[in-house]
Amino acid sequence: MNQNHIATVTTSSLMIDKTIQSNLSTNKNNCASKLLRAGKLVTIILIIALVSSHVQAAKMLFRSNFGNGVSISAPYSYFPTGNGAWQQITGTDKETGYSWPVRAFGSNFSGLQLITMDSITSSTIGDYITNEIRSVSGPKGKTTNEIFQNVKIKGDVGEAGSQSPFVFLRPSTIGDVKDLYMTYWIKYPADLAEKLDPTISSGNWRTHFEFKTGGYGGNTSSGDYRSIINIMKDSDGSLYWLSRGDSNANGPVPFTTYWREENRVVPVPVGEWIKFEVYWHRSSGSDGRFWAAVNGQEIVDYHGPNMGDYNLPITRIMPHNAYSGGSGPVESHITGFEIWDGFPCGSGVSCYNFDTTAPTVPASPKGTFKKYSTFASTTLTWAASTDAIGVAGYAIYRNGIKIGVSSTTTSYTDVIVGSATGSLYSYTVKAFDAAENFSSSSSAVKFTY
Repeated sequence: MNQNHIATVTTSSLMIDKTIQSNLSTNKNNCASKLLRAGKLVTIILIIALVSSHVQAAKMLFRSNFGNGVSISAPYSYFPTGNGAWQQITGTDKETGYSWPVRAFGSNFSGLQLITMDSITSSTIGDYITNEIRSVSGPKGKTTNEIFQNVKIKGDVGEAGSQSPFVFLRPSTIGDVKDLYMTYWIKYPADLAEKLDPTISSGNWRTHFEFKTGGYGGNTSSGDYRSIINIMKDSDGSLYWLSRGDSNANGPVPFTTYWREENRVVPVPVGEWIKFEVYWHRSSGSDGRFWAAVNGQEIVDYHGPNMGDYNLPITRIMPHNAYSGGSGPVESHITGFEIWDGFPCGSGVSCYNFDTTAPTVPASPKGTFKKYSTFASTTLTWAASTDAIGVAGYAIYRNGIKIGVSSTTTSYTDVIVGSATGSLYSYTVKAFDAAENFSSSSSAVKFTY
C-alpha cells in the first residue's frame, strides 16, 4: 500500500474530526461521541476508496528469470543473404512456472535475432555474436540467471553493423497490441560511456528498447511506425535518454519524426543492475501514450497520437537490442522479465520498490494421494491468495523443500518414485508476487506412503 496516499487521507480525516468537534462544542457528550464515530467511519471509507482506486486490474501475462528449464537454441534458419540467423528461447522456467516461447499478445516467436555485418556460417557466427543463459549475482545480490548478449564484431565506430535484438514477433493479421507493460532488470558494462564517441558521426548511440509495426503489403516486416529509446552520449561526455516516435519501421513511408523527448535528468547507470519499465497505449488521438521509467524515475511520458500513416499493427517488439554505433563489443545482461496487460501499480506509477507486502497465505489446502505399483502421486489444491498488485504464482514444498511452482492455477501434482513404505510426506504452499514477496506457509497436508 502506498504510504503517501494513506498520509493524505489521514490529514483529510483529521480535518473532518476537527470540524465535527468544533460543531459539537455545545452539544451533549453522547451526541459528540456518535458524530465523532461517524467522522472516523468517513475516514475509513475514504481510505478504502482511495486504496481501492489505486489498485489496478492489470493482469500478468508472463514472467521469467530465465531459470532452470529455460534454454536458448543453437542458431538456425540462417538468412539467405548469409548475414544472420535466429535463436529461439524454449522451456518452462522452474522459478516462475511460465513457459517459453511466449504466447501472450499473439506472439509466434520469442528469442534472439543475430544480424551480422559480414556473411557467416554455422561455424563462424559465434565469432560475431553469442547469446547465453548463465548464473550470476543479480539484482539486490540474489543469485539468478541472466541472458548475456555479446556482439563481438560490429564494425567501426559510426557503423551500425552487427546487432542482436531480443525480440517477439507476431502476425499482422490478428490486430494490434493496444496496451502493454513490460519490465526487466538490465546491466550495462561499466565502460559504456567510453565506447560511445560523439565526435564521430553516428558514433554516440546505443539502442535500449523499440517496437515496430508491420503488415504493409502483407509483409510483417514492413511497417509505418516505430517507438524507440536510445542511450546517447553528449559532447560533454555525459549519457542521456532519447525517446521518439518515427516512421522508421522498414516500410514505404518517408522518414518522419513524429515526437521526440530527451531526458538529461534521470541518470544512465552503468556497471550495475537497473530496473526498466515501459508502457504504451496505441491511439491515433490525444489519448495515445508512451511511458518509460528507470529505477522508478520517469524518462519519458509522451501523450498524443502514436500510429503511423496506415494504422498498421505492432509486429515486432524488441525489449532490448544489443546494437550500437560505438565501439565493440556490445554487451548486455538481462533478467527478471515480465509482461502485463496494463500498469500493475497504477497509471503512470513505477513498480520499482513499490510492493513490499506479501500475498495472503494460501487457504484450505487439500490433497489426494494415490499409490500405484511403482510410484505414487499427490494432487494438491488450495484457495487463491490475494495481493495488493497481483499474485505471480505459488511455490510448493514437500517436507520443507521446494519442489515446484504453479503460475496460473491453484493446484499441483507431485509424483513420488522409489519411496519406502511408511515414509511421511508433508506439503505446504506459499504465494508470491512479482516483487518476490513470499507469504507464510499454508497449513500442511500430510500423507504416509
